[in-house]
Amino acid sequence: MNREPQYTLMSALAVLLLGLAALTLTPHADSHPDLLGYHTLCPFAPFSSLVLLGLAGFVLVMRDAVYKSRPRV
Repeated sequence: MNREPQYTLMSALAVLLLGLAALTLTPHADSHPDLLGYHTLCPFAPFSSLVLLGLAGFVLVMRDAVYKSRPRV
C-alpha cells in the first residue's frame, strides 16, 4: 500500500516518543532520586514518562484522523 511520507514520519515520531518514555525509566545509579525515590535516568520520571506517552498517543490519533478522513484512491 502506497502511503504518503508524512504517515511514515508520524509513525516514526510516535515510536521515538515511546522509546524516550521507556528510556526515562531506565535505572541510573549516579542520578538524583526521582519523585518516587528511585534512581532513574530522568529525575522527573513518572511525569515525564506520562507526558511522552501522551504525546505519542496524540501523534497516533492525529495521524489516524488525518489519513482516515481522506478517500483512498
